[in-house]
Amino acid sequence: MSFIHEKRTRSRLLSRNTIINLLRFFWVVLVIWCEFGVFFYSLSDCKWPDKELKEAGSTEKPTRVLLIADPQLPNPRRSGISWLHYDASSTRYLRKGWSVVTRLHPHVVVWLGDVLASGRYVTNEDEYIQNYVDEFKGIFATDKSVPSYFVPGNRDVGLGESSAFSKNARKYFTEYFGPVNQEIDLAGHRLIFIDAPGLVDEDYRRHGKGKQYETWTPAMGGPIEFIASVAIKASSSPIILFSHIPLSRPASTSCGPLREKGSIRASAGHGYQNMLGKETTRFVLHTLRPAVVFSGDNRDYCNMTHQLSASDANVLAKTTAREVTVKSFSPSKHIRRPGFQLLSLIPPDSAVSHHGSTFADTHCLLPDTFRIFNSIYLPALVLTAIVLLYLNISTGRHRRRFSTLSPVSASRSRPSSPSQGPESAIWANWSPRKSSGPTSPAVALPPSVTVRVPNAKEIFTFRALSPSASGSPLDSPLLSPIPLFHAGHEDEMNPAHYPSQHHSDHVWPSGEDVHEAPSFIPSPSARRSERKWPLWSWSFVFRGRRRRITIALPTWGEMKKFCASDSSDSMYRGKRRGMLWRLGGDSMSVALPAVVTWALIGWLFF
Repeated sequence: MSFIHEKRTRSRLLSRNTIINLLRFFWVVLVIWCEFGVFFYSLSDCKWPDKELKEAGSTEKPTRVLLIADPQLPNPRRSGISWLHYDASSTRYLRKGWSVVTRLHPHVVVWLGDVLASGRYVTNEDEYIQNYVDEFKGIFATDKSVPSYFVPGNRDVGLGESSAFSKNARKYFTEYFGPVNQEIDLAGHRLIFIDAPGLVDEDYRRHGKGKQYETWTPAMGGPIEFIASVAIKASSSPIILFSHIPLSRPASTSCGPLREKGSIRASAGHGYQNMLGKETTRFVLHTLRPAVVFSGDNRDYCNMTHQLSASDANVLAKTTAREVTVKSFSPSKHIRRPGFQLLSLIPPDSAVSHHGSTFADTHCLLPDTFRIFNSIYLPALVLTAIVLLYLNISTGRHRRRFSTLSPVSASRSRPSSPSQGPESAIWANWSPRKSSGPTSPAVALPPSVTVRVPNAKEIFTFRALSPSASGSPLDSPLLSPIPLFHAGHEDEMNPAHYPSQHHSDHVWPSGEDVHEAPSFIPSPSARRSERKWPLWSWSFVFRGRRRRITIALPTWGEMKKFCASDSSDSMYRGKRRGMLWRLGGDSMSVALPAVVTWALIGWLFF
């Protein structure tokens, strides 16, 4: 009995409902992790670089600056998730990333250009406000005590001459995001923000006239005039330069081990240029002599060092200027993991040594959304489909086996005294000593026996509800269905229909009650000859025996039979559904809790 109990318990644990519930729980946990938990996990080791400044001997509390490059906020009317390519550049991903990043509690936020995906094309101010400004403030909401500073990018204000670019793009950006060229003082440092696209445009005009920067008359309010005005100011504070477009460097310059692939190479096209010119880079570095440069636009991370001549070195006697190209905050086809930069500043007066560093920076990474889809969602989807398909196939086989191999079933309510059934191969107890010849019923049928004969369109089966002794074949599923009577003769069933003597020829009485001889299944070769669909067959010898593999496309009738419902399915919730319908229903029941969880997470947290 303990073995039977253990077997029943094990069957319940592996039942259909249990497996489907486990799949539901699995998908809910998976969605919570991939849509919410993975963002926090990716930032678990992202810390402000304050420790490096404290190790240098500083006791001043650092000022924390968050650097965000290339968020490229898409047009809300066109944003969304492409399920084919899993477009993680949608506003939903930006919301999740920003919701996690703001938990780092920065003191200042600097945006390194390309804030908008297509701001340079907007010609209407109302559209600019509704589709970009309001959407940007709704997604990248910050506390009023945290100031934000913006550097214009080529997607924000345009670069070069094009009839498709809005003439008011720079005006809209200045009005709603701030000046394109500006300088601020923060923690004893001079933060310089330059209009890199405007600098490229002016550089083309200068080069077209064949003039050098020393003899060039800067455009009023342009970036060259702004850079020159900054250099005139006498100040010993270190300069930190922010530019959307990276500075020029040789093509063979390495970007360090943190870059995903390749390096930054000079190229230009319609509306973009991925590096400043050589003359422009030399002018910027020698005029400003920055301690460090932060740029964007390239999407990938890059860390390199520019050389400064000894005569142009700053007051700290530095002969190099380090440049960091910050990773894009929104994913793209160029990178696998987006990122951002953390910058900590301390006043130069608090440094123990004049040669010590007054700033420190580190990079942080966001989740790889393409890997989440390809390595987590897709395999889990395939595994779930396999499990559901197996459950429905095994259930279908069980139903067919139950309907064909169990025509006889015993009633649960047995009488107190078993009655003796008729002396027949159907009701008699089996014994190896009994004759195997057919016998006819000799006594009346017991009242608890019910015989049902379907019409000619149905398969001949019957159910015998009768008490049986232990070891009798009454409960055995091995009895074959035997037609007894047609439905129209059920009222005529009585002992008179059964002769008491034994027929020597073992033939039932003739008449309309006699059914036709059974038809046999045709041979495989006959079925193969009738098949009109393509058939492929290969024969080979394996372990001394000839084997054959045959592959055939399913016929239209077989496909209809595969999708059709089974008439014996009434005992299962009274519904007649095919395997595909059951599979679709199970898939929806498994997916529904996960979809609801996904929607709730987006509504509550993002």
